[in-house]
Amino acid sequence: MSTSASPATADLITGLLIDRFGVDPAAVRPDAHMTDLLVDSLMVVEMAITLKDELRVDATEDELRKLTFAEFSARVDARRVDARRVDARRVDERRVDERRAG
Repeated sequence: MSTSASPATADLITGLLIDRFGVDPAAVRPDAHMTDLLVDSLMVVEMAITLKDELRVDATEDELRKLTFAEFSARVDARRVDARRVDARRVDERRVDERRAG
């Protein structure tokens, strides 16, 4: 798996870390471990919940504990892309169903 996230995803996660969790912007680097950024277990849990609420992406506490910022951002980015594909597929299926019914 790539460790390169789109700038938009990395920026979103950076914004969450800084704005919601009070992380020093200088600390948010590609090689920074997420556990260095989210310094206690409550922050880890809150970040997982925030990602689900804000980005509709599931992130495990294990990922938040073991990955670097770059690795974690890349995983979130991949899940966002997958979610958009699923959403697009559902829209297409709904349109087909509507045409058949109408």
